[in-house]
Amino acid sequence: MRNVAVFVLALAMAAVMSTAAFAQCDLHAGNHVVLYSEADDPDVLLWDSRFRLRDYNAASFDISRELLPHARLVSQGTRATVESCVPDFVQLRLQNGYEDAIGIIITSGKYQHIRGWVLSTDLRLHR
Repeated sequence: MRNVAVFVLALAMAAVMSTAAFAQCDLHAGNHVVLYSEADDPDVLLWDSRFRLRDYNAASFDISRELLPHARLVSQGTRATVESCVPDFVQLRLQNGYEDAIGIIITSGKYQHIRGWVLSTDLRLHR
């Protein structure tokens, strides 16, 4: 009986690990992108850490407001280069599902050379 329990536990762990292994980003380091939000306001919040990006998207209105000093409002159309991606890192408060957290460096505009984190849905590939 104990062998069966160990086998079932090992099988469950393997299933969880294989699901995590398949989570991949659509954007990769080196991709040239343009910032443009899908929200009503097309400007994008650029966060100083991926953890604040995640917390902001999961938080209540009051807590979200407290986090805003850690973000910069970047104009739509600003260009950037992807530096890194963390797949399925941000759970969305108002929708089901997860978003990738994308680490970028701004390459045009007011915040040129600033690094930060945005949601994958706030970026479009620049061709």
